[in-house]
Amino acid sequence: MDPAPRSVKSVKSRLDTIKQREDIQHGVPKVQSHFGISSDKLDKITRRVIAPYAQIERKEPKEEVPEGPYLDINRFNVFLEDKVDLDSLLYETANVLKAVTSSSGVFVYTVEPIKNELVLMALNAKNNTRHEVNIPIEAGKMASAHVAFTKEYLLIEDVQRDRRFAEGLKWTDARVALCMPVLKPDGDCYAVLELYRTHREPYDRSGVYTVLSVACWAGAAVHQAQARMTLQRTAHLNVELRDLLHNYFCDLASIDTMLTDMLAVIKSFIGAMRSSFFIIDEDHIGEHLQADMWDDGWGSERTNIPRKKIKVNLSQEKTPAGLVARTGEMLNLRDAYRDPRFSKEIDPTTGTVVRTSLVAPIMDKNGVHGVVQLTNKANAHPFNKDDESIFGVFVNFDYHISEGSKEDMPGLVCYMFVETFADRNFERQILADFVLTVLMSYRNNSYHNAEHAFLFTHTMYLILVSNTGYFDFVETAALMLGGLCHDLDHPGFNNNFLQLSRHPLSRMYRSSTLEHHHYFLAKKIIEASFSLYLLYPGIDKEKQKD
Repeated sequence: MDPAPRSVKSVKSRLDTIKQREDIQHGVPKVQSHFGISSDKLDKITRRVIAPYAQIERKEPKEEVPEGPYLDINRFNVFLEDKVDLDSLLYETANVLKAVTSSSGVFVYTVEPIKNELVLMALNAKNNTRHEVNIPIEAGKMASAHVAFTKEYLLIEDVQRDRRFAEGLKWTDARVALCMPVLKPDGDCYAVLELYRTHREPYDRSGVYTVLSVACWAGAAVHQAQARMTLQRTAHLNVELRDLLHNYFCDLASIDTMLTDMLAVIKSFIGAMRSSFFIIDEDHIGEHLQADMWDDGWGSERTNIPRKKIKVNLSQEKTPAGLVARTGEMLNLRDAYRDPRFSKEIDPTTGTVVRTSLVAPIMDKNGVHGVVQLTNKANAHPFNKDDESIFGVFVNFDYHISEGSKEDMPGLVCYMFVETFADRNFERQILADFVLTVLMSYRNNSYHNAEHAFLFTHTMYLILVSNTGYFDFVETAALMLGGLCHDLDHPGFNNNFLQLSRHPLSRMYRSSTLEHHHYFLAKKIIEASFSLYLLYPGIDKEKQKD
């Protein structure tokens, strides 16, 4: 009789060993069986048992996986860099997708939201503006315009016979096409990618999924890049304005010089050709709305001499500034020259026609005090949403409460408690002592400090006052107290560090060291120092314990 193969014999002996071990441990509870063998020994036994099966598996021929198109999504992380050319990166991304999907070519269209048009991207042209191709965004005529209109991708298996689009792809004799919108998270369409093949092989599901995935990722990356660049420009503008104001605090300057300098700053940031500042004459407010106007002139004049026009009648003049002064709302005009609401304005010196205009009011709770107007962008494009955001920073340049007095925090916390529980009669002295005790119990950490507790409580206060009726009295009291006391006596380190360093706090509590410590101190302060019943009259003792 032929001897059994070594591997089979080995397996059989190990199975017998396992069976004997199971018989021995049959009467042992399941929980105890896990501790009957050390983990190292159990790992060795497991490896010995599965080793023969692993050897048998290795003897089988290795299955070859066919190589397919590979796209490394990490290469598109360049979208997240500080300074990026979004159009160039999008064009490069489209060419990568062209190679991955074996397409014959690709067209990239960017969306012009102001004119509601698609603009064919042609990076090879020396003057893109001169050679610009514009396509109206509408349904049913051209595939790319239809995709931008519906914001849904389109797969055309036979371009020449598809009767939905009379103009087809317009630029080539394509047979198969895949049009993919690049959508931002806010739902706006940023661009359209138009891939095509001159042969009849259709795009498969894998290719469509690849293009769809990259388009979604690119849309999110474009949104983040635009938001980051806007924030950077806004932060830079804040720095410039602060430096400008600092100089005026140090040296005496006339209001003419100050306004002219401020207009020059905002004009250079947004790229406008002209900027104007109107201050409404509040002493003579009546039927006619009069204002003093400062104008720094057109950009081509290159002069820093302040100009002042006395008593401009904003009520009678058909100008964008007059409309904003009367309505108190920001206005972004795409073509003021053709707008019937305003008079056609042409500068007599330079002959420049006023086309685009961005106008914003300077307001407080009492109404409009002034108007700032920017006219004509240097690149001949209309003002966009980013320009509106940056312009809003200029007209609303306020004091930032980052260096506010910490001595005001206790009073503000008391005010929030009183406003949150307006129907309760507080013991004001008890409330003040309680708030002071809690805030003084916070350490001077860089983050988990009294200011952090105040900000957390303020956030909770805003949520509660904005959603009245959703929480009862006990829930509201618990949320406000929890917000104020949630980080009491925080040492500035996390639980893991306290455990590894054998901090005394880690010996007081077995788990969730800091959470238990915050709760313990908050409970002691409420119970020992001040009675919750006195702090909240009318709450019964059972709810106090809860």
